[in-house]
Amino acid sequence: MIVLAFLALFLAVALRWFAFAARKDPRLQGVAAHALGLASSMLLAVALVALVSAAVVVIPAGHVGVQVLFGRVQPTALTEGIQLINPLVDVVKMSVRTETYTMSATGAEGAVQGDDSIQALSADGLLMPLDITIAYRLVGGDAPLVYRNIGADYVDKIIRPASRTAVREAIAGFTAQEAYSTKREALPQMMHDLLTARMGALLKQREDFKGATGFIVDQVMLRKIQLPDKVKNAIEAKLEAAQQSEQMQFVLEKERQEAERKRIEAKGVSDFQTIVSQSINANLLQWKGIEATETLAKSQNAKVVVIGAGRNGLPVILNMDKEK
Repeated sequence: MIVLAFLALFLAVALRWFAFAARKDPRLQGVAAHALGLASSMLLAVALVALVSAAVVVIPAGHVGVQVLFGRVQPTALTEGIQLINPLVDVVKMSVRTETYTMSATGAEGAVQGDDSIQALSADGLLMPLDITIAYRLVGGDAPLVYRNIGADYVDKIIRPASRTAVREAIAGFTAQEAYSTKREALPQMMHDLLTARMGALLKQREDFKGATGFIVDQVMLRKIQLPDKVKNAIEAKLEAAQQSEQMQFVLEKERQEAERKRIEAKGVSDFQTIVSQSINANLLQWKGIEATETLAKSQNAKVVVIGAGRNGLPVILNMDKEK
């Protein structure tokens, strides 16, 4: 745009000079001089519009603008919206949105065509192809540093190699069974931590990046672990056996608790019977018999009283139905 402005300005000045010369030349008509002047004025207007357009830039949402003046990167990034700039400045727009980079064995899924899965060795020496997706974003304030030291193609220079290295380092600390099942949730977190450390180490090799972050890794997603069928079946069988063992331990513990409950219950019944048997004697039984006899004697029903045998025998009272 700035080139168009200067070209229009040059032509306008040239036409203005020709128009001025035409007015002094008797061989040229006044109409020609007027036409040249009009064309010069139009070119001046075009030059002015182009110059104003070159001094205004619109940064889209989720982007920042890196200013480059004669090959020198300016330290301050332009934020989103309408910004006034030096007309001679070139603005490189860089996204600060969360982006994803996928490395997959399926060619249509990843950024690289064909099998781009990560081949990594587990702690027990098993080669495991992994499908990984990295969610990352550029820090807006560090965009000028990234552009000057790395360039706009920072994904291929930093994100991709650091991710593949971090994934291999993380897998080396897990066995195939842990990566496939028991510690699958811990593995992506380990990858995330190693990737953040790896990228930070790469960026800090440049003196300009001291105190800067550059990139933020939001999440490492472990999409797929490819294992041979024999290994996968063996791991699943082992996990099933472990689950059955845990279930049996649960049943045994439950039975153990039930046995303890019954033992405590029996002990309580035994203690109760001991206490009761110690408190019952002949005098108590005789007193209870007297109370029962007295209650029956006061009733309005006919009754037959049979005196018990022995010195302390209690009477037995039988109800007699009057109708009978």
